[in-house]
Amino acid sequence: MFASLREVNRAFYNQIHQNLDQLGVTAVQYMVLKVLHNNPRIGLSELSELILSTNSTTSGVIDRMVKAGWVTRERSDTDRRSVILTLTQEGTAIWEQSYAIRLQQSEPLLEMPESDHAELIRIHRNIVNILQKAREGYRHE
Repeated sequence: MFASLREVNRAFYNQIHQNLDQLGVTAVQYMVLKVLHNNPRIGLSELSELILSTNSTTSGVIDRMVKAGWVTRERSDTDRRSVILTLTQEGTAIWEQSYAIRLQQSEPLLEMPESDHAELIRIHRNIVNILQKAREGYRHE
């Protein structure tokens, strides 16, 4: 089972990497672009949670994206310790291009029967639930 999950993950990653590389976008940057597009004016901690990363790792990614001109970082008016992240016009254009690439590369998967999609999602949710319960059990011991 683990080998199968790893193989699917590797195939997705390789395809994403190959296609996004044309734009100079990494897989992590793609996730950040997606989150910032869907959640304008989000804070660093919220972004970290949504991309399943640490604040320090996310901060490094944001530093590079600010230098590239894709993201702006400004201090919050209400809390001077926190920052607000926003896509720039260039960042939005990069998001739109990378999203179009992702849609194009996902088209063959849409040819799978809908029942297979539903079954796959059900199995993934089961795996996540089982692993979360196991992790919670280790915390309480």
